[in-house]
Amino acid sequence: MCSSPQQQQQEKRMQPLARPSSPEEAEEVRSSASTSPPARGGRRRRAASEGALPLPLPRPLASSSSSERFDLGRRSPSFRRDVGHAAAETFLLTRLTLILLRYLGLGYRWITKFLALDCYAMFLMPGLLQVGCYYFFSSQVRRSVVYGNQPRNRLDLYLPEDMNEPKPVVAFVTGGAWIIGYKAWGTLLGRRLAERGVIVACIDYRNFPQGTISDMVKDVSQGISFVCNNIASYGGDPSRGSEATTLLSWQRN
Repeated sequence: MCSSPQQQQQEKRMQPLARPSSPEEAEEVRSSASTSPPARGGRRRRAASEGALPLPLPRPLASSSSSERFDLGRRSPSFRRDVGHAAAETFLLTRLTLILLRYLGLGYRWITKFLALDCYAMFLMPGLLQVGCYYFFSSQVRRSVVYGNQPRNRLDLYLPEDMNEPKPVVAFVTGGAWIIGYKAWGTLLGRRLAERGVIVACIDYRNFPQGTISDMVKDVSQGISFVCNNIASYGGDPSRGSEATTLLSWQRN
């Protein structure tokens, strides 16, 4: 059966190579291998090694700055989208709040008054912060001195800087509509009188609903008794009450 030339060549490749039987056949095989054309890659590498062709340089990697610019460019649309979404949500929330206030009968006039009150509080804030720092951090203030057994039986003492001699004493009881009275409300008065050499005792007492009016009178009387009996240990002079007198007026039924 006749075979085509392609099949004959394939059969020759599949046949194992015969070992040369003589030195002449081995020399002939080596000469034929040396004269065969080399592969494309081998020819290029040999030419490059001989100096005919330059070797190809490796492709440089992308710089970090270009990659960072690429990341920023990719993230900037997302950032703009988030900012726009937040602005839209804020505008919608403000609009709905105004609609709700108008529905409740709180119109723009009430809103303007509320904003005016906020501005007034902001203008007062520096002075309030100054008084608060003096109350909590000054060494001239003795806070929460206990004078009784009840939870609100406390008083604050404001002492002058110069304590070389006994000082006159003022006992001060703050107001507060019977419900919001507190000893810290007398901080500004205590500071100004202490600068003029007067000891100030701001007395705290129970408010409603912790106690009734009778309980308030009892707490204040107990606080004044404590000041009169113990103020000498703080540098005060109880006998100089005529120079700075506290007037207490309580109406009892």
